[in-house]
Amino acid sequence: MRLCIVGSGIAATVTARAALERGYEVVMVEAGPRTRMRDGRRWLDFVTTGVRPYNACEDTQGDANTRPQGVSERDHYLIKGSRLMAVGGSTLHWSGWTPRLQPEDFELHSRTGKGIDWPFGYAQLEPYYCQAESLLNVTGPNTPAPSHPTPWRSAPYKWDSPPYPVEAEPVRHALTSLGISYDHIPMSRRGPGGEGVGGPCMTFGTCRYCPMGARFDPTLLHAELEAHPGFKLIDNSPVLSVDMVGDVAQGVTYRTPEGGRATLKADAVLVAAGALETPKLLWHSGFDEKRLPTLGRYLLTHPMLKVEGKLLKAPREFNGREVPMPALFSRHFDTPEQQAAGKMLFSEYPEEPDTQAWVRKENLAPGYIGSFARESRLNLHGFIEEFPQAENRLRFTGAPGERKVDLHYAVDAGFQARWQWMTDTLMKVMRAAGCDEPGVWISGVIRRADHSVGTVRFGKGPESGVVDGQHRVFGTKNLFALTNGNFPNNGAINPTLTLTALSLRWSHQVLPGLKK
Repeated sequence: MRLCIVGSGIAATVTARAALERGYEVVMVEAGPRTRMRDGRRWLDFVTTGVRPYNACEDTQGDANTRPQGVSERDHYLIKGSRLMAVGGSTLHWSGWTPRLQPEDFELHSRTGKGIDWPFGYAQLEPYYCQAESLLNVTGPNTPAPSHPTPWRSAPYKWDSPPYPVEAEPVRHALTSLGISYDHIPMSRRGPGGEGVGGPCMTFGTCRYCPMGARFDPTLLHAELEAHPGFKLIDNSPVLSVDMVGDVAQGVTYRTPEGGRATLKADAVLVAAGALETPKLLWHSGFDEKRLPTLGRYLLTHPMLKVEGKLLKAPREFNGREVPMPALFSRHFDTPEQQAAGKMLFSEYPEEPDTQAWVRKENLAPGYIGSFARESRLNLHGFIEEFPQAENRLRFTGAPGERKVDLHYAVDAGFQARWQWMTDTLMKVMRAAGCDEPGVWISGVIRRADHSVGTVRFGKGPESGVVDGQHRVFGTKNLFALTNGNFPNNGAINPTLTLTALSLRWSHQVLPGLKK
């Protein structure tokens, strides 16, 4: 039994590992190259230059929205920096946030009349959430904060969250005074001792390239995979099509590193290439609008708002931060009561001054740079939920294997009012924390493709979705798609933990039946 997996990120890695354990042969085909992770010299170069070791694998494309009536300030959809094409996938550069979806997120249509429901509920996915948190080395609050809307769980985290840093005191006092609940952010951040891959967190604060492997990335498991005689990884080889004969996937055709074409035969194909590349590949494999009318549609993400200001009173004389990573977040507005209007999540998010970048800019005196570096500042990042619309979609205009993304996107009628509400809410927090209000910087809408969902969504049939509850592409026998594109909606959270839980669920419930 040979399973071909397109992609090498978290979904591909989890399923490959499970398939090998069951005695299957696994061939993984990845469009991007290998990049060295947990390399001391590369980490040092990153710290001193700010250039990430996998920088060449990131997208350079800016706004992908080509909708003629689009308003660029609010409807843009940025690709640059949002994903990686490399062995290990986009999880190589994630920040490590691992919140769960709330139980009501699986019932969006039943509760609000919007979108569709998932084919299963939170209770059915919860055991796999626990397994995913264990695999991803998640540290989280084992005693949830009172009144904070935390999804229920059946098992504790392997490591409990560390104490809040002193630098978080102003925002904590502000939230308490405003009656807004908060808690520690669950993060992929391995603690000391216990089981798990990688080394324990040393709080370097360079989570996007962790020299210890404390923040999980799929390459931590790849050495184990590549040591297995039944596994093969083909890199630098974009898959051009899934080769179909009727309703049966026969394998894939891919472009070789030398520029030629090669065919790989397989008994089943699993496409785990992300929410943007997966629908493009299916389209180029013959799944047009007649076969899958919802393919590439219902695209959405959750746009981000940043506010930054100077604290008039520093929490202590020394303004350096003990732990240069996010300390807390608030799901106070991530509740059933907020769901119909659109949920909101926000966090305190430290950003270390990049003095080298400032020095290179013109008209910035060294004295100004020095004073700014000593200031005590508060950064808040907010994320707001958007809702699925059929006309927000990918456009299949490129050639097979082409990286460029083309899409149409527009916000819904209620977006502007909800955005203003989020802005006003975060400004209340900034004022209560003691920020100099006239000097607070407020970003515009920041919508990137990092957390895209909906393009290969679950459905009851091809008229409402692309895959069934087992991730099988409608109208096929042995072709599956496993990606955050399967999510019908995503609240306002990072999708990585949920995708990992879905991958473990598929490995447990679907993978054993492939031999039959």
